[in-house]
Amino acid sequence: MEEQLDRRTRRTREAIKSAFIALVLEKGYDEVTIADIAQRADYNRGTFYNHYLGKEELLRDIHDEFLQGFASALLRPYEGLDRIAAKDTFPSGLMLFEHIELHRQVFQALLSVDKKLGLEVYDVMRESMRRDMHIEMEAAGQPIDYEIMLSYQMSATVGVFLYWAETGFKYSARYMAEQLMLLVDTRIDSVTFIRNS
Repeated sequence: MEEQLDRRTRRTREAIKSAFIALVLEKGYDEVTIADIAQRADYNRGTFYNHYLGKEELLRDIHDEFLQGFASALLRPYEGLDRIAAKDTFPSGLMLFEHIELHRQVFQALLSVDKKLGLEVYDVMRESMRRDMHIEMEAAGQPIDYEIMLSYQMSATVGVFLYWAETGFKYSARYMAEQLMLLVDTRIDSVTFIRNS
């Protein structure tokens, strides 16, 4: 009986979340009402309030769930491993892009509401990398500051996520992950300046 209630609760919450995301994308967050959400989810307002205090709590729940997916996607491919070569990091990049692809409407809706979402994704990923792994750099002439390198890598990755959203996700998750790996492994050769006459 308890399992049935849990399943029903999950189903109801998912319907409410889906309705909310669709409405935010259609109308914008400020225009969405609890009545709109309940009607779209095919429930009454009382059912909504049984699960959420208001749309702010609903938004926070969706937001937190989405961000938690990043931290777990980063590490999931390497469970049980102690060390991998840099060339073998593709699976985690792919899982990050697949997480966004699977939740692309959520990502777009959150971006439309929270302009700091990119920074929050950056913070979640950087914190996970600080806590759960350590990148070893190849020996170079000049020493590279670890924190600066980590910030650079995470900023670049988030920038690619945001570019992908701007393009309406016109490429597959696999293509984006492949492109990110190429970018990480490629050094710039030169810069040519274009002069407009």
